[in-house]
Amino acid sequence: MIQGLFLFDVADKSNPQTILQETQQIISELKSVGLNYNTYPISTTTIRGDMLSSEPTSNSIKTIQESYQLGHYDLASIGPQYSDNYKEVKRRNSQLHWHHAPETRLFLHGGGCFGIFTGEWLGICLLTAGCSIQIPQETYHWFDYGNIDPKSPPEYDVVRFWKSSEVVKSSMEPHPATDVGNPVEWIHPFPNYDTLKKMLSLNS
Repeated sequence: MIQGLFLFDVADKSNPQTILQETQQIISELKSVGLNYNTYPISTTTIRGDMLSSEPTSNSIKTIQESYQLGHYDLASIGPQYSDNYKEVKRRNSQLHWHHAPETRLFLHGGGCFGIFTGEWLGICLLTAGCSIQIPQETYHWFDYGNIDPKSPPEYDVVRFWKSSEVVKSSMEPHPATDVGNPVEWIHPFPNYDTLKKMLSLNS
């Protein structure tokens, strides 16, 4: 499992000031700003139809549902066989934005990174299989899955959790940040998912 939390100063978006890789350090740092992070047992299968039904994954899903009182979940995927999703994920997430509901995710395969900005705290959390994060409602954030390289296309399978099936659409609606200038350009200087993975390998 690859995981990392990169802490930034808003004056230098290209270079993290601190890199955390130990699970308890990441949990503690994110908890200090109101975010929930943890790691969970999951199945190692990459067969989409079996991902949610395997015992370790199913148990982890139930644990997350009970912990946050979330009654509904689904599986979202990108990759060569779901290439139509690339543009939609970029459109919705490649900007500094917030939602009316918490964003709770558990990665089963592949990965991505969430950037979070509270006004006083700025960090990017890299998640891969077994990592889970919950971003509170009305918290500025963005999501990146890396470069769309035909030779090595980005891919992930992630469980998305919701309060109920009726609120999925409204919960997903992004509300762009209105006090940072252009919410798309604001995130451009930050390293993307691929670059952050390379930073972790150099930092290990």
